[in-house]
Amino acid sequence: CKKCKRHFWSQKEDDTCGDTQCVGKLTFIGKSPTKKKIEYIDVWKEYAKTHEKLGYTPIKRYPVIARWNPTTEFTIASIAAFQPYVVSGEIKPPANPLVIPQFCLRFNDTDNVGITGHNVGFIMLGEHAFVPPKEYDINKYIKDHLTWLEKGMGISLKKIKIHEDFWTGGGNFGPCMEFFSEGLEISNQVYMQYEVTTDGYKELKVKVLDMGQGYERIAWFTQGALNNYETMSPPVLKKMRERTGVELDEEFGKKFYPLSPRLNLDEIEDIEKAWEEIAKEIGVPPEELKEKVKKQAALYSVMEHSRALLVAITDGGLPSNVGGMYNLRVILRRALSYIDKYKWQLDIGEICEWHAEYLKPLFPELQKNIENTKKILAVEKKKYEATKEKIKQVLGRIITEEINTEKLIELYDSQGITPELVAEEAEKQGKKIEIPKDFYSLVSEKHEKKIQEAQTRREEQLELKSIKDTEKLYFEDYTKTTFLAEVLAIIGNKVILDKTMFYPTSGGQLHDTGELNGEKVIDVFKQGNIIVHVMKEKPRFEAGD
Repeated sequence: CKKCKRHFWSQKEDDTCGDTQCVGKLTFIGKSPTKKKIEYIDVWKEYAKTHEKLGYTPIKRYPVIARWNPTTEFTIASIAAFQPYVVSGEIKPPANPLVIPQFCLRFNDTDNVGITGHNVGFIMLGEHAFVPPKEYDINKYIKDHLTWLEKGMGISLKKIKIHEDFWTGGGNFGPCMEFFSEGLEISNQVYMQYEVTTDGYKELKVKVLDMGQGYERIAWFTQGALNNYETMSPPVLKKMRERTGVELDEEFGKKFYPLSPRLNLDEIEDIEKAWEEIAKEIGVPPEELKEKVKKQAALYSVMEHSRALLVAITDGGLPSNVGGMYNLRVILRRALSYIDKYKWQLDIGEICEWHAEYLKPLFPELQKNIENTKKILAVEKKKYEATKEKIKQVLGRIITEEINTEKLIELYDSQGITPELVAEEAEKQGKKIEIPKDFYSLVSEKHEKKIQEAQTRREEQLELKSIKDTEKLYFEDYTKTTFLAEVLAIIGNKVILDKTMFYPTSGGQLHDTGELNGEKVIDVFKQGNIIVHVMKEKPRFEAGD
């Protein structure tokens, strides 16, 4: 590639690799090169149908709150649904090979949402196989994926460019192939073959196919739409526009959105310079461009964040100040602050209800728990409103101080006061506050660095060599709260059973509590593949019971 100097493959000779940063813009907007136009809600149906013919079994998604995974709190990719236990060979996959419409959460792009096409919550279409080394067939996997791109999506192979790279995540890694078309990364097929250990890396006993493709991008790309927000929830966006009066200027959109990836905060050093360059290219003053884009971006963000919250809360997440769940509170308050700023008559709970109705053919479980989701969001909104009442009193004390980024984060972190509220109140008092463009990413990073109460591993090590692995019943049905088991060992106030429904402290998720034979369990932790139950007092029952 003449721009990035990377090697790439294509059927048609070209001097650029197909990456947005090298092409300069998204060239499919308004003129999709595909033979098909796939509606968002139909993407999974098309994907599953094509892959069934290739020998893959479609399965239902896993929860986005990854209680089974000690490496992460959220399901951040489709392969995370199978890490670490399926990838390590401890547990068999539900099908092999398989495809899955896995909803995922990633918070590193929060500040990009609404502008660049990034999302906090998105569906990753996974294509996975878990096989012994002798059965691992990379050539077949590439052919299968090209079949989907060509036959399923309708992309001519002449329009595809392929990069070779590597991918790592969840303690595993391997080489990968990235597929690009018209400036957009369409998909990434990883050949996961190694495990990261404290002594370096070792080859996996089970080799893994890990293909991940953004579901939202398929509808966007095949329709040639302005952005993925316009195609991901059309009925929801329509209702929101009717309520707010925010209209879409399509002619302006055709000029701006092909260039919007240049505003990705993760990839540029000078965001103001990037705005100026795009403004010059479009032919409008930078401030006018920002004003035109940001109101639309706010509407998209409210829609996107609501959907992410709907799935997370349905799956057992709860906005809070603890661990990763803090991120849920961050996106909720970001959405609420936009509603306040523009004085929109919108309710997050109602928007979630609209999403659940639209997504019913794909994820019917979202509607079953919608009333509970709305109650949780209503409580969170009351907490948010309470912080707004505090702001005048708080600002009265600090308005004479320098309110820098660190102070804004402190106010948000300790009292839940958003930077937008601070800036608005300060302006009334004649003071201008600069809000960092990546504020919410900075907040999330701060929380990730904190020592969390819900640690992944414990320092305590018990002598358990002669005890067999615990059968983990919570993998089979996490809703069950009663079970029968045999006591294998008792060490002080610590009990080991042959099987358990108790979930141990792991991956930032707190352990379950409850009772064994009417006696209190106050802690649960995992040592290797054995679950240890910590009792409030030395138990009255004995080994063998």
